[in-house]
Formats: sequence, C-alpha cells, structure tokens
Amino acid sequence: MEARDFSRVRIKFLIHGIFVSDEMQSYGIGKLLLDYIKNKKVRLRLNVYQKNTRALSFYQREGFDIQCEGFDEVTGEKEYTMLWQQK
Repeated sequence: MEARDFSRVRIKFLIHGIFVSDEMQSYGIGKLLLDYIKNKKVRLRLNVYQKNTRALSFYQREGFDIQCEGFDEVTGEKEYTMLWQQK
C-alpha cells in the first residue's frame, strides 16, 4: 500500500465521528470535544444515523439542524446530514 501525504488537504467543516465509550457518556466529554472544534470553525457538518436518537438529541442540543435525509450505502442505515453555524 502506498503512503499518501494529506498534510495539504483541507477539510473545512466535516466531522467524521465523535465516539465516547458507553461507560464514559454523560460526563460532558462529547460536549468538550465539540466545543473545542466549534471554537476553531464557523460551520460544521456531520451525518448521524436516524436510529441513534441519543446522538441526534445531543447534536440538536448543541445547535445542529437537520439539513436532509440520506442513506449510508455501506451500512444500510438511514441518516441525517446536520449543520451547525456559528452565530
């Protein structure tokens, strides 16, 4: 496999994932991680599985709005694309 240099690639506002283990949830860790990146960006976008109601509620509490519905072809899950913009 060939190594690639992605140091010059700029992803402006896409979150690929925030994962906090079950036993560490509800201690504010996810909020701290999200607040950290919110302080560095003016806009963030993410996808969340529709069935993950806990994550969906978390992102909505944090000011993310549902933009559209989609389908993750890899997992077969329905998902929402959500957007947060600095006010």
